[in-house]
Amino acid sequence: MKRAKRSKKQASPIKMPKGSNRRTFVKRKKKFQFPQIFKKDKYSRRRKIQLNSKAFVIPLLILLFFGLIFISVKYITFIRSSAFDKETYTVGEVTGLEGVPEYEGSEFIFKNSLEDPIVKEFLSGGNSAYRVLKSSTLEEIESYYLEKLPPLGWELVAQVPLGTEDKKYGQYWIKDGKGLRIYSKFKDIWYETITEQEAKDALSNRVKEEIEREMLMASGEQQDLLPDYPWRIQIPKEYIIKYSATSIKDFRAVSFQKLGGSDTVEIYPVGKLGSKELDYLLEDYCKVKSTEDLTYSVVNTVPVGFREYLALRGSITAGGSNMQVIVIPNSFNNTVYILSSTKENDPLLEYIFENIKPLGAKD
Repeated sequence: MKRAKRSKKQASPIKMPKGSNRRTFVKRKKKFQFPQIFKKDKYSRRRKIQLNSKAFVIPLLILLFFGLIFISVKYITFIRSSAFDKETYTVGEVTGLEGVPEYEGSEFIFKNSLEDPIVKEFLSGGNSAYRVLKSSTLEEIESYYLEKLPPLGWELVAQVPLGTEDKKYGQYWIKDGKGLRIYSKFKDIWYETITEQEAKDALSNRVKEEIEREMLMASGEQQDLLPDYPWRIQIPKEYIIKYSATSIKDFRAVSFQKLGGSDTVEIYPVGKLGSKELDYLLEDYCKVKSTEDLTYSVVNTVPVGFREYLALRGSITAGGSNMQVIVIPNSFNNTVYILSSTKENDPLLEYIFENIKPLGAKD
C-alpha cells in the first residue's frame, strides 16, 4: 500500500537567522604564553634546552665560588685584625734606653740573645732595635712618638723625611744634653743615641763623609765581583780584584788593591753564622792570619748594625800596625766574613760596608 504524498515539505527543527549565510564561531579565551627563551626543535628539543641552561648556570656558579672566596678572606682578615687590636700589650721602656717608651705592638729583636756579649755592647752604647708585629705605617710610628715623647721631657729638633740628600732620615730628639735618633730600617724601628749637636744637625756631617766616599767611588768605570761570589758590590776599575783560597773549603777571600798603591781591603770568610759569637770568630781570624813572623791580635770592638743583623766594628794589630776590621754576616750562605783594611780611615772600606749586599738581596 503506497503512502500518501505530503503536500508540504517537513520543516527543519533548526532555524537559521534570516538574511545571514555566515558561519558562527565560538570565541575561546587566549592563554598567556611566556616568550620563548629557548629554541625548540621537534627533533632535539630536550637537548637544546639543557645546553642553553648550562650557558647560564656555569658562569653563575663560578661567580658564586669566587665571591665566597673573597668574602672568606675578608672575614678572616677582619677577625685577625680585631683579635690583634683587642689584645692588650704592656708598653714599657725601650730596652737599653731610659725614658723612651716602646712602640705598641713591637718587640725587642734580640730578646732571646740578651746574654750575648755583642748584644750587651750594642745596648750599652745606647742603641736598640725593635720588630713591629702589627701592620703599621711609618707615619703611624712617627705620630706615636710625636705624642709620647714630649710629655717625657724630649724635645723634637729635626724630622728628616726619606730621600733627603744632606741629612740622615729620621726623628731627632734631645734631652738632658744627649741626642736620640729614631728611624725605620728594614721595616723595623731602630734607636740610636748620638750627641746633642749631631741631633740638631741631623747627622749632616756623617752624610758629608758618605758623599765624599761616593764621589771617590763614582770616579771612573765600575766592575762587579764574579757572578758566583756570595757578595754583590761594584768596585772602581782602578782597583785590582784578587781571589784566593781560605782555610774553609770551597770558600774564597777577595781583596782590592789600588793600582800603584800598597794598602789592601779584604773580605775573608771565617765561620758559620751562629756557630760562635762574633768576638770569638774575630779571634779565630787573627789565629788564621798569624804566622811565625807576624802576629794578629784584637784591640777593641763595638757593635754596629748591618742590614737586619748585628755586626762588629773594631781594630786589630798586625806586627805593631793597626788595621780596621768589620765583622759582617752574609744571609745568602749563612757565613760570617771579616772586612779588613790595612789603612786607617780607608774610604774604600767604608764604601764597601755601606753598599755591600749578600748575593740575591733585593735591596
